[in-house]
Amino acid sequence: MTAKQEDDDATMEAPPANDDADISFAEREDDDDREDAADVHVASSLDHSDLFSAVEESVISCRPLVDFFYHPNNNDDNSAAKLTTRQRRDVICSIVKSPKFNKTRARRLFSGLTPLLRKVVDEESYIPDQDDDGDVIVDANAASTLAVLYLRICAFLVDAYLDGLLKRQRKGTATSNNNNNKRVEVIDEVFEVAEMLHDLLFPLQNCGKEGMTTQSAIFSMCENYWHGNFEDKELFVTQLIPLLLVKSLEDTAQKNDVKRLCSIRDAIDLLDFECESITTLKNHLLRTVANPLFLQSTEGKKFITHLFQVDASLVVDLHKAIKVQLFEAKRSILNAYGEIYYNAWKQSAETTKEDEEEEQGGEIQTSIEENALQDMMYFQIHAANPKIVSSIRIVLDKFYVNKKSPDVESMLHRCYGPLLWRSLSATNARVRLQAAVVLSDTFPLRDPDAGQEWTEACVQKSVEALISLMSDEVAAVRVAGSNATAKILSEFWVAIPANDIRKLLNHIIAKHASDLTSSAVRATAIKTVTTLLEEDKTHAVLRSLLPSLGNLIHDKSEKVRLAVVEMLLFVKKIRGMKYYHIVDPQNLLSRLADEGRGRNNPTGPVAIGLSELLSNSFFPVGKNKTMSDIINRTLRLLTDNPGAAVTFYRNAGTQLGVNSISKLIAALMRCLCMLIVQDKKMNYEDISNLSIVMADDEIDSAKVPPNTALMATIAESIMILWGSIEADLKHEQNESAADILMEVFSGNVLTEVYSHFESKTVDGLEDVKLAECSRACVAILDCAGKMKEAEIEGLRAHVIGELAKATGMPPEKRTRMNFSPNMALLCEWGMTEDVAQCLSNSILNYFSLENLDGKSNLSKKRKLRGKKAAAKDELPQLDIETSLGILGNILKGSFPASLSARNSIIKSETACNAISTALQSARTAADTIIKSQQADESEVSITKIKHIGNAIECYGRLLIHKEAMRGEVPMRLSQEAKELLSWVTDNIIPSMMKSVAVEEENSLSKLDISAISGIGSPMTCDDPPRRKSNRRSARESDVSFLSSDQATSNTLPGASKHTSSGSAVSISSASSVLSTFAEWLSISGAESFLLIHISKWCQVLGATDNIKTRESLLGSLFHVALRSLKDDRDATVFKELLLHLKDVDPGTKEKEIIMESLSIITSLRDEQIATQALATIIYVTRSIIVQAGESDSAEFLDMVGPGMKEVLLSILNNKRSSLLLAKCLLNEPKVSSVRECLVKEIRANSPMSDALEAVVRDLSGEKVVTDGESEEETEVEEMPPIIPEQAEAAKISALLSQPEAGVVVA
Repeated sequence: MTAKQEDDDATMEAPPANDDADISFAEREDDDDREDAADVHVASSLDHSDLFSAVEESVISCRPLVDFFYHPNNNDDNSAAKLTTRQRRDVICSIVKSPKFNKTRARRLFSGLTPLLRKVVDEESYIPDQDDDGDVIVDANAASTLAVLYLRICAFLVDAYLDGLLKRQRKGTATSNNNNNKRVEVIDEVFEVAEMLHDLLFPLQNCGKEGMTTQSAIFSMCENYWHGNFEDKELFVTQLIPLLLVKSLEDTAQKNDVKRLCSIRDAIDLLDFECESITTLKNHLLRTVANPLFLQSTEGKKFITHLFQVDASLVVDLHKAIKVQLFEAKRSILNAYGEIYYNAWKQSAETTKEDEEEEQGGEIQTSIEENALQDMMYFQIHAANPKIVSSIRIVLDKFYVNKKSPDVESMLHRCYGPLLWRSLSATNARVRLQAAVVLSDTFPLRDPDAGQEWTEACVQKSVEALISLMSDEVAAVRVAGSNATAKILSEFWVAIPANDIRKLLNHIIAKHASDLTSSAVRATAIKTVTTLLEEDKTHAVLRSLLPSLGNLIHDKSEKVRLAVVEMLLFVKKIRGMKYYHIVDPQNLLSRLADEGRGRNNPTGPVAIGLSELLSNSFFPVGKNKTMSDIINRTLRLLTDNPGAAVTFYRNAGTQLGVNSISKLIAALMRCLCMLIVQDKKMNYEDISNLSIVMADDEIDSAKVPPNTALMATIAESIMILWGSIEADLKHEQNESAADILMEVFSGNVLTEVYSHFESKTVDGLEDVKLAECSRACVAILDCAGKMKEAEIEGLRAHVIGELAKATGMPPEKRTRMNFSPNMALLCEWGMTEDVAQCLSNSILNYFSLENLDGKSNLSKKRKLRGKKAAAKDELPQLDIETSLGILGNILKGSFPASLSARNSIIKSETACNAISTALQSARTAADTIIKSQQADESEVSITKIKHIGNAIECYGRLLIHKEAMRGEVPMRLSQEAKELLSWVTDNIIPSMMKSVAVEEENSLSKLDISAISGIGSPMTCDDPPRRKSNRRSARESDVSFLSSDQATSNTLPGASKHTSSGSAVSISSASSVLSTFAEWLSISGAESFLLIHISKWCQVLGATDNIKTRESLLGSLFHVALRSLKDDRDATVFKELLLHLKDVDPGTKEKEIIMESLSIITSLRDEQIATQALATIIYVTRSIIVQAGESDSAEFLDMVGPGMKEVLLSILNNKRSSLLLAKCLLNEPKVSSVRECLVKEIRANSPMSDALEAVVRDLSGEKVVTDGESEEETEVEEMPPIIPEQAEAAKISALLSQPEAGVVVA
């Protein structure tokens, strides 16, 4: 192609698809005036004669007319030559639109276009050439290109003529009273051209880019023909509808495509849906209900709504297409479906009313109600999947919201009447529950035309149904009944008789609120009352009933307590009602204090709600409230109920501003200093160094005598309050709040306050006061860590000096001291590596080879060096008890500052490596003791064994936190952790086995290692349980697995007793590693490497007859097994543990461990876990029986071994576990001796209940048919067996858990 041809091609290029050709008729109509103005702006000398000349010259070729439109020649005047292609086209079209362009001129123009147009159509000269690959060849001078452009020009001219004709018609209609619905007449020549162009819509689909642009121009012409109400307009949509529909369903479709299709939706009424040829178009129409572009646009929803009005048979197909989308649809899509269904039904109902003589309207309404709405209503009640039920309810919500409309109410009665009342008493609980929700949504389900008596009867029937639901035996149904009652009473309180209201409230407040079987029922009862309180008209009745609910503030279930707190917060906003008339202040304070104790969450929703409720009591606000009033109120509450005050301060950040909290902290600190001054005066101590300025007008503490507990609580409150705003104080807008704190805490204030409490810890105080002083010291040092070292005078030197004194203290005095906060403070002040070096040196010195005899290497000379070091602000070397105690508390995170210290140690590679290397020396020491052990020649102190165990456990814990700091989820065992596991498997376990095999009466049997078994025992750990939702988060590693008795002391109780065997070291090491990796399971989940190693350790149980050895390991092994079962559904360790219990004759303590562990399993809420555990027990039982062989003389429980006998008895003696065991046996092969024997043992040993008796009958083959049921209904659903009974069953390690039973649709 030459350069000249390329220029011509560029000049002839058609306008883009988003030009006038793509503008809808409605938009075009609004732009008429602007187009006229544009025409005037680009006016030139072109007129109709030029157009006629070009048309008449195009009798044989398309070139003259194309050139006239796109290639102005040099003979044109200057104004015409300067026009762009778009402007020139508009000028030419404006000539045709002009009122001067009469019928004569129109006939001349379009009769001139017709011959060549017919020739192009007949010869198909518009179809371009294609290359070998089937691609269209683009050639601007090709005959096909000229033909396509000619077709486009014809479409423009027809479109322009129709626009002008329509505009003249409108003006004529405005000045006359003619009928606006009268069809506009079109001359035959225009109709003929338009018809030929319309017939080319499909062929142009495959004519390349130029063909698509021309097709778009013809689209616009056909739309104009339809919207202009011209004669025979129906002939111009037969191809327009399918093409616009396909275009709107493409991936590249735009909202404008949907808008254009919606504008001609009335044309779909012309289609015959009974004809078989319409199948393809029908399928495309059904695709629109799943297209997001249609569902997210107003025009798209209008289009789908209109499809429901087209044909009664199409309603069924549309509903089926929508129904399959409901399960995975988002809420916005479900709302769109609801709007479509509602508008479709509403339009069909209006059509029926307007023209009752026509049957079609009534047929469509009936089809929508019976085939669509009633079908969804049926599934809302009977569907087994709750997600489907929820989705359908969202779709139908539009009808429920408008149920007060007579038409909607009548429809709900027609559709739900045959379904609802029968479902409320269905056998299936799921059906009753879902019917209760429908009852609340549709109440009152009545025929509005039936009269008042019928309405009263429907209300009475509904009340009886609600009472029946709230008395249901299934807790979930009772909850649904209570929720339905709340919704109905709050909306129709006036319409329901007072006697019925009394009955309903009696069930909620008197029965549901005291339901002992379900906390959900109790919580829902409180929420129901809260819902009713939202209506003012209910207050008079409920005011006297609310105090009876006050005791639920102490309910054992958190959700019940939270419901009560939310109710009290709502009552607080009601004028004329007081929350403290429902629950008195003393009980509220007690509850707030309890929320900060034990396993409760001090910053949970209950504590936050109570803090908000009592905020005015702890921090009164108002114009007349001064800081003196706040301090006096705070001191009184701290004295009367310190636990409640501390919990409140933990949540103060959610109630008070930063400045308010800073002022409160400053006031509390002054108050604390005042109490210390008074305490020192009473003890005749020097107070000259306590340089504190106290404002007498703000603090009046004369009425509050100083005591250690109060001062410790104040110090802890200061720490908690400061921690709640620590992050906010870093912002520039809170500089004034930070200045308030610095003014009070800078200088030597904290040093003097800390010294006061520290001195009391060594004065021989009783344990209670000692704990209070220790608590105060932790709080003061934590506050110091939030400040810079230079802002506090003398505290660093004082802290290091106390550490230097620790080595020279007597053991009993050193035990009373807690140096962990001291080290944590130094870490906060940038001495992390110094702290790590101090601890590592102390540990390395203790576990050095020359120190294995148990003698201390800390000579007087070293102690003197320690004092010199302290004088130089260098950290001294500490004894092993103090070092391990400090390290244990820091790793555990016993107090807030220790968390920061732990993070700084792990982040510092130097510090972390130093401590890790030092702790690994305990393994070396253990190996040395084990290798050097001789039967009666080596002696190792119990104290050293305990230190080895604690050091190994600290090492494992350090590995967990180190891995957690990486931030990878899920966590993976590091190489160091794997080496620790392999060390136990390869060194420790063989040593323990060897000590058993060497000598029948070895020294291990005479060893009392009860003092060792307390090292981080997992069975007595007081740490809160992991929540499954976030148990694999790295944040979970903040909770230590060490027992809580090490949290407040640096040392373990010492013992001078010696033993003549190193096997105790093996037991201590194995127990420590088990404790460590039991915690790993709760944080990160099971790994095959870990479970394989721990499973091997179970062999020790069956290899030794020593009870002390087994007691030391059994608890830890059960802990690991339970963690693996609960968190990962892995029964590998549990199975191996049970298999090795076969030959164990358990003692009293071992029986307690077995019973406690199995009770934990069987009490789990998740029955799948309990079922899996019981299936494992059945499998192990079968394996033992198969291995031992059948014996007619031996009892069944004796054949499984003494250890497994104790396991089975623990299961059989429990009501819930025996029922679950019986259900598991249903999955066993019917021809099974194990199944038969276990059924006999259940009959003999288990407490029989009705449910257990029924299952046992099924197991025994006794079929019982209850009233109203057939034999087919009572058959047990056949399920695959959990474990096949085979001789090689012992090789199977994977257990299949019991599958959930599906909900039966009633």
